[in-house]
Amino acid sequence: MSPPLEPDAQPWPLARLDLNESAYAPLPAVAAVLGDVMAEANRYPDFLPDRTRADIAGHLGVPARQVTVGAGATGVALSALQVCAQRAVAAGIRRPALVTALPTFDGYPILAEMVGLRVHGVPLAGDGSVDLDLLRAAVTDEVVAVVVCSPHNPTGSSVAPQALYEFIDALPPHVLTVVDQAYVEFCDNPPDLHLLVDVRDDVLALRTFSKAYGLAALRVGYGIGDVGVVSQVRRHEVPFAVGPAAMAAVPVALAAEAELAQRVRLMKSERRRLADMLAAIGCPTLPSQANFLFLPGPEGVAIGRLLRSCGVATKECEGHGMRITIGDRAGTDYVVQALRLTALTA
Repeated sequence: MSPPLEPDAQPWPLARLDLNESAYAPLPAVAAVLGDVMAEANRYPDFLPDRTRADIAGHLGVPARQVTVGAGATGVALSALQVCAQRAVAAGIRRPALVTALPTFDGYPILAEMVGLRVHGVPLAGDGSVDLDLLRAAVTDEVVAVVVCSPHNPTGSSVAPQALYEFIDALPPHVLTVVDQAYVEFCDNPPDLHLLVDVRDDVLALRTFSKAYGLAALRVGYGIGDVGVVSQVRRHEVPFAVGPAAMAAVPVALAAEAELAQRVRLMKSERRRLADMLAAIGCPTLPSQANFLFLPGPEGVAIGRLLRSCGVATKECEGHGMRITIGDRAGTDYVVQALRLTALTA
């Protein structure tokens, strides 16, 4: 992936479209409650996030014992992989591995290394989608975890619900399936959450408040699954990991369904607009079900580097292409104008 931007680097980007952050500030009701929390910043949050767990469980219509909460979906993913590593030790697996489609979210190789899992990556299909047949073929006796991102990061493809259920059901019993749903709010045809976690016991669906809800700085995410697997993951919840700002924001954000839906509609509209404008100037993108677009191949990499020279930060994906986050209307206009101007002066 492309290197992180340094605060002292010059010029500082005019448009930050590299981290899939929301283009919008927190919802007004959330912003209001955050202001109130700051007056008690000298106080510790709850030892474990049981209140936040209950808020999420009530919103989803599941028992609280089926929910685990952490510092973003990344924190929950780390806890899940720690469970997998412990299982590997108990089973006498000497070189345990995680299987996933590459390229993917930067965090998974890092988390896997932290807990002692090898990463066995399989390539994406030509259209940027996750090839479930390849994933299944890569599952050996040493594989203890399979990660399926849907919508996939960085391409934005999604797995059809029925195909996902059947894939999970066919995996060996010793494998934990992590279904990363960080961008599920932007997906037109997501799997039914209750059906997903009921396919088999060892499934954990990951979600976050960092993307659609626009609360990336608060670091709060959660996992949903069968009571058995969630109870194992919860043993790795870090005390005090969910801060008071996140604890206050979560119930308010969950209650603001109408406002969230409107923001998602705006983002989808801007996604279509940017894709159409890029295609019109000869820069076609892959179909996306997330809050970003992917320009594949060397051409995508070149476009990303060109945009970076114009003050637009994008994500270069190791020669596979370039990912660009959907911004607001002004951000879209700036991206397209920059490409048009550089094409004219080239």
